Amino acid sequence: MGNVLSQDEVDSLLGGIDAGSVATETDVPEEKDSVQAYNFAAESGPLNLPTFQVINERLTGFLRDKLSAITKQNVDVKLISNQLVRFEEFCRSLPLPASLNVFRIDPLRGASLLVLEGRLVFSFVEVFFGGRGLNPWKLEGRAFTPIETKIIEKICGIILEECQTVWQDVHEVKMVFSHSEIDPQFTQITEPEEMVISTRISISLPNSSGTLFFCIPYASIEPVKEKFKQKAGYETQVMDTAWQAALMQRIQKLPLEVSCVLGTATIHARDLMSLDVEDVIMLDQKTNHSVVVKIEDIPKFKGIPGACNKNMAVRIIDTIQKE
Repeated sequence: MGNVLSQDEVDSLLGGIDAGSVATETDVPEEKDSVQAYNFAAESGPLNLPTFQVINERLTGFLRDKLSAITKQNVDVKLISNQLVRFEEFCRSLPLPASLNVFRIDPLRGASLLVLEGRLVFSFVEVFFGGRGLNPWKLEGRAFTPIETKIIEKICGIILEECQTVWQDVHEVKMVFSHSEIDPQFTQITEPEEMVISTRISISLPNSSGTLFFCIPYASIEPVKEKFKQKAGYETQVMDTAWQAALMQRIQKLPLEVSCVLGTATIHARDLMSLDVEDVIMLDQKTNHSVVVKIEDIPKFKGIPGACNKNMAVRIIDTIQKE
């Protein structure tokens, strides 16, 4: 109980504080009356460029088809986000180790980044060499090997080629690959406090997945920024083209019934009842006359009957125009 103050000691302590003879806390920071400037133009958040969102959605579809074709596997590609962030924030958000690839968007100024997550790189390397992408590769402490670097350049070339294609409807550009790095400090494409457009895309292989990132300085697209704000007309054009292509593919795969009438004849019922094997029915069509070829019972072509590879066949000689 020796540490408990008596009532007289408490009254004496409070009196000393009021009189100023007892010192209180001195490390309380002084309040600053100065107002800090706030830069509204440098605010991070969602990207307010509708057309940029549209072209990245198109890019995911193109990459899905292209990567599935070259890997001979079902590759799923999805757009995760388009954001406006500071370059230093983008670098801190990268899942290292990763392959950082510098490229240019000619004729726009400056350089941009295409980043492939490390596990995504190794998955592609294994798949290209016949594996299934199951091995848990680790990159810590070493750089990419020459073979891995070649695979990275191949993947980057495919991605940049498709990216260049989707940009053409907005502005004619050329995506030019420059070089690859593994350390972010060697890829300072802009000042740390400058704003960049950060695009995240998820790529999923059957047995693994990873993320690729685009980092484009906002100042680079400043000359064409207004084109990325035009949503309605461009989006309609893109959707119409996409629907037309998809509809055409479906139509081309539809099975259709093709028929050909070699001739007709009219006979009496008594003749029909007396028909026997090897009887001959005379048709109203001569052998040197053309016959009508029907598609789903709709007359479309004229042809000459014959044989091809021991099968009955019809050679198309003309089309039937719809009246």
